[in-house]
Amino acid sequence: MFARELVNEFSWSKSRHGKFQECRRLYWLHYYGSWGGWDQAASREAREAYVLKNLSTRQQWAGKVVHEHLAFALSLARSGAVPPLETVLERAHHRMREDFAASRRGLYRNRPKWIVGLVEHEYAEPVPDAEWKANWDNAATSIRNFYASTWLEKARTLTKQEWLPIDEIGSFPMDGVKVFAGPDFAFRDGDGVVLVDWKTGRPRDEDRDQVTGYALYAQDHWSAAPEKVVARLVYLGSNEEVDVQVDRAALEGFRALFRRSVEQMRALLRDPAKNVAAKDDFPMLEDVAGCRTCSFRKLCGR
Repeated sequence: MFARELVNEFSWSKSRHGKFQECRRLYWLHYYGSWGGWDQAASREAREAYVLKNLSTRQQWAGKVVHEHLAFALSLARSGAVPPLETVLERAHHRMREDFAASRRGLYRNRPKWIVGLVEHEYAEPVPDAEWKANWDNAATSIRNFYASTWLEKARTLTKQEWLPIDEIGSFPMDGVKVFAGPDFAFRDGDGVVLVDWKTGRPRDEDRDQVTGYALYAQDHWSAAPEKVVARLVYLGSNEEVDVQVDRAALEGFRALFRRSVEQMRALLRDPAKNVAAKDDFPMLEDVAGCRTCSFRKLCGR
């Protein structure tokens, strides 16, 4: 049997939109310059871009660890065995210690997709021990706040029919474009669906757009009418919860955002039909202040 040839297809997600708005050159390096970098036969620049693409800042890394361990706790709750808080904290702390040691040794350069690499280690940035400890403390606080919330208890009461996939990325079509989405926690509630997204950072306006898009994902995947969807943003660090109104105006606003974003992205492509992009068509930021924390700063050409 022949292996299916991988094709760099144009798609859309809230994170892809965010990178495009942040910096055009960063966007090109992430989605085009790094393409094929996983292959041993890749060019040196593609391989380097692929390594840098998979780096995380210490804050992003902590957020990923929190999400993974909340998914772990929910998965066990689904089977009826809720793990003790201290077990999850110990597991997360051990994971972060191992990740940190592997990143500091540069092991991610051989397996960038599977071994955590931190921006701070790649660029030898001086980070005081107190800041590394604070990063763990923030992760631990998020896990504790999750355990203190009503969500784990709610998970324990769900029937088998009410459970929906946990922290699973999927896609749905919109205007012929594959849109990636996936709520962190979702379940059926009567004839509707509840969508929950955990956040370990501070509240941002664009978070609302993200969960509004999840309502369209729920409609496509679970036949949930948008007016029957309840969306909730849970900011674990501050213990704040925000309901997002999923009504016709919100959905139309999301569709308008999506269409503007796709139009802007495609306008820079050399061949939109084949998703061909050239580096020089994606300029660097004029304000270098935005470059100081970019994982691609050694490759962008500034």
